[in-house]
Parts: sequence; C-alpha cells; structure tokens
Amino acid sequence: MNAIIEFSRLYQQRPGPDTSAEVVAAWYRAKGRLHELLGATGGPDAAQEFAFAAASYEHARRLERSAGHGHSAAA
Repeated sequence: MNAIIEFSRLYQQRPGPDTSAEVVAAWYRAKGRLHELLGATGGPDAAQEFAFAAASYEHARRLERSAGHGHSAAA
C-alpha cells in the first residue's frame, strides 16, 4: 500500500457540503480503514493511527445514527 496515493485518493473523494449522510459515513469508514492499515504497520505513530481510525469509525456511526439508519454491519 502506498499511503500517499491512498490519502490523495481519499482527499480527492472527500464529500462536499451537500453530500448525504450515508456517503459521508462511507467516506469516514474508508478513512478509518486507511488509518487502521497505517497503524498495523507499526512504528512510533501506530497508536496515533489507531486513534485516528477509531475516531473516523465513531464519526461514521454518529452520522448513520443521525440519519436514522442505526447500526451498519459494515461499520
């Protein structure tokens, strides 16, 4: 995995202000997966990457709940 390419792709696909909560939640889950992969590589920043992943997943869950969709099996 090339983290720079993946982060660039994620940045280019970031949702805009009129994007549905479902799409924004999916974007945050993708962001969480990327941070999780980076954390799994180890190193001095691993704990911070896992914290970023957890925050991204939690934000996705909050968006889903606020949109009235409860818990997603993919989250």
